[in-house]
Amino acid sequence: MYRPAVVRARKRIYLEPWVTGLIAFISLIVLAVCIGLIVHYVRYNQRKTYNYYVTLSFTSDKLYDEFGQEASKNFTEMSQKIESMVKNAFHKSPIRGDFVKSHVIKFSQEEHRLLAHMLLIFRFRSTEDLETINKNIQRFLQERLQDAVGPPKVDPESIEIKKINETETDNYLNNCCGTRRNKSTNQSLRIVGGTEVEEGEWPWQASLQWDGIHRCGATLINGTWLVSAAHCFRTYKDPARWTASFGVTIKPPKMKQGLRRIIVHEKYNYPSHDYDISVAELSRPVPYTNTVHRICLPDASHEFHPGDQMFVTGFGALQNDGNSQNHLRQVQVDFIDTKICNEPQAYNDAITPRMLCAGSLKGQKDACQGDSGGPLVSPDARDIWYLAGIVSWGDECGQPNKPGVYTRVTAFRDWITSKTGI
Repeated sequence: MYRPAVVRARKRIYLEPWVTGLIAFISLIVLAVCIGLIVHYVRYNQRKTYNYYVTLSFTSDKLYDEFGQEASKNFTEMSQKIESMVKNAFHKSPIRGDFVKSHVIKFSQEEHRLLAHMLLIFRFRSTEDLETINKNIQRFLQERLQDAVGPPKVDPESIEIKKINETETDNYLNNCCGTRRNKSTNQSLRIVGGTEVEEGEWPWQASLQWDGIHRCGATLINGTWLVSAAHCFRTYKDPARWTASFGVTIKPPKMKQGLRRIIVHEKYNYPSHDYDISVAELSRPVPYTNTVHRICLPDASHEFHPGDQMFVTGFGALQNDGNSQNHLRQVQVDFIDTKICNEPQAYNDAITPRMLCAGSLKGQKDACQGDSGGPLVSPDARDIWYLAGIVSWGDECGQPNKPGVYTRVTAFRDWITSKTGI
């Protein structure tokens, strides 16, 4: 027997007009209060960045010449010590939650004083009084540095602080080598098929183009000089037909320049891969911006070790013998000891002291055609990036036991100086 659904009539509820009006009025009040609380919370908790240029005097057992050269080992160590002192000073103060970072940009020597020039970055609530903030920063820094343990020994009374705007901060940071502004959390498995990077992640990367066609990568080492591989210019030698573009895309580029001259290492002799390095002078200097500026060059004595974080970037092919790409890609690679790289199953003693290996013995992490001449970079403890290698050669792309082989920059540090003055 079928059971049809039973339909019951609904009883309607009628409200008096004044009750309906009261409910609507109360609802509007509740909504207004909620909006007010949200606006107040956002306004009170919204934080604004405050940047300061700071100089402080210090004494050291080292001579200025030992740490005065940017990107040198002694420069890095001295910067770390002073930045750590400042960081600890604020971490013991009531504004520790507002402190973001300190960054030494240079050292100078004035009469009998050594000066550290640095940037301080804070994020305060936008409701706080600017004059009070400035006074508190100077007061807390002076008070807390009284007890700082050296060397170096800082003079808290010498501290001078000046608030600067975002543009001034960018200019200071962009004139420091090896700084990055955008840092993507995405890491590709390889340049071959890897993810595209964001603008500003690798601001020293350049594309070298012959008659407008991408041929090689290069690295900006100052406003007028690039470093690349010698084999990029083996056939194509006329600087007038070369251009260098900057930015994460070849078309359109962020910036484009011609080449004035190309200098290939005197001992490079094709088909040998040894001494695979060149420098190229731009036709005019490039202005430093957030997305275009220089890498740091390591000291000749600098040593990179297995386990060091390294990245290689380029516009190269997605597979062996493939075409170059319009958008810059990155891959994190492992530094591989030369002894391992010279084993019979790898490169069988083909790796000279002027080369280094990086990638993965399992394959898949590698540069490819079109990446030649581009940078292999590694950061120091301050997150400043150094040029460790130049993409040079390898057996195909991403093959097991055939990691990428790079020109070892430290082996040519003096040669770079002799040609460029850097």
